[in-house]
Amino acid sequence: MSSSEILSEIREIKERLAKLESMLRFIIERNIQEVEPLPDEIEAIESKDELIDIKEIKENL
Repeated sequence: MSSSEILSEIREIKERLAKLESMLRFIIERNIQEVEPLPDEIEAIESKDELIDIKEIKENL
């Protein structure tokens, strides 16, 4: 096999792998369900009064 034939085979394999990867990504993304956050998760995200300043953390260390 010449080097140009080997390179051609490698390119074909890379193209096939790229197609396979995109097909797998599509299948995975299609099967992942969007889950609604729980009420306490929403509350935790929205409550800014519970946030701790980085300076406070450094002082406690």
